[in-house]
Amino acid sequence: MGTSTPLGRIARAALVAALLLPLSDAAALESEDGPSPIKDPLVTKDQQRAVVRGLEWLAKSQSSGGSWGDPDETLVADTSLAVMSLMAGGNTVAAGGWTDEEARTEAPPRLRGRYARNVRDGIEYLARLAIRDERGRARGYIQADKVSKMHGHGFATLALALACGNLGGGDIVEIKEKLGNGVDANRLTYGEKVRYALERAVRLIERAQDPDSGGWLYDPLPNGHEGSMTVTQIHALRAAQDAGVSVSGVVLRRAYQYVRDSQNLADQNLFGGFAYHKTLKGRVSYALTGAALTTFYGLGRYGDIAEDTDLIRHGMSYLDRTFEDALGARQWYYYGLYYGAQAIYQQHDRRRLRDLWPRIRRSILNHQSADGSFERVGDDGRSLEYCTSMATLTLQIPDETLPIFQRR
Repeated sequence: MGTSTPLGRIARAALVAALLLPLSDAAALESEDGPSPIKDPLVTKDQQRAVVRGLEWLAKSQSSGGSWGDPDETLVADTSLAVMSLMAGGNTVAAGGWTDEEARTEAPPRLRGRYARNVRDGIEYLARLAIRDERGRARGYIQADKVSKMHGHGFATLALALACGNLGGGDIVEIKEKLGNGVDANRLTYGEKVRYALERAVRLIERAQDPDSGGWLYDPLPNGHEGSMTVTQIHALRAAQDAGVSVSGVVLRRAYQYVRDSQNLADQNLFGGFAYHKTLKGRVSYALTGAALTTFYGLGRYGDIAEDTDLIRHGMSYLDRTFEDALGARQWYYYGLYYGAQAIYQQHDRRRLRDLWPRIRRSILNHQSADGSFERVGDDGRSLEYCTSMATLTLQIPDETLPIFQRR
């Protein structure tokens, strides 16, 4: 996960704004001797229009309670991904400041962007789930449907972390003191509520890590592991750490090792791919390999040290070999291209960007419907909210408006 100075972020925003002018695929990439990589993102008019229409559809499809999707299906995951896509489009919620400094009375949050209210309500919905205590539910577990489980919790934690970066939310010790003095959690200021919810969600992830493998499974219990579940929790933890929440270094190191151990380095056809389960390395995929590589980049590991160089090189080689299959996938189509595109973009090999990114974009654009939503592709996507969120998130990767998309 990239880091940058305030001046660097301002420069990046200015460059991204310039890049939103009409570009052809050929003109969007500089030569090897050209400017720095920050000027390379490919953003075309068709891509911009598709994102605008997709975000408009998402905003209109939000429920009155702030969520997206069917309560019996993937409500938490859909809400989290929709909020992140709207935030990637420049719709943010910032701290409102203090109307009474001595009494610490906070003004309403500042809303920026056409769909900032949708973001505000979606984040508040996820925060409420993290804060509520309910008999039979693990403390801090963000759950409201039958399917999302720890996948949804990981995405929700990531969304809260990305929102928390703008909100601040105060010191967690002070927040806990308030609660200890009898203040109801639902009466915290908006920023405090999000900060407290993120803290609880992170502690749930730490407690749920399997002590033997270092991975995570579907339920918030330390009793198993699975690759896609594990990378989702790593992304959430790193984003939370960037937002100022303390995260156990032991948990992160063990999780990193889990992903490393999931790479297939024995089978010629599967060589370099990452597996669904680290002890079942015959089940590798483009989607899991892209997701695994993005965790290394998120952890600040770009292959500069010897132990990562071959791992990343072999993983990228596997993505190259299976790219055509990913474009035509009938299972995990959006999921695969979302993580594959991140891996390609953040690794920043000019050949891959030139050859592969335009094809990813065209493939995704072909699935947009007249109303702005993105259609289901095969078995990937229980809801149009999921498909539209994943598609628009992928198309917004080159904008780098979310920290998780930024290069180092």
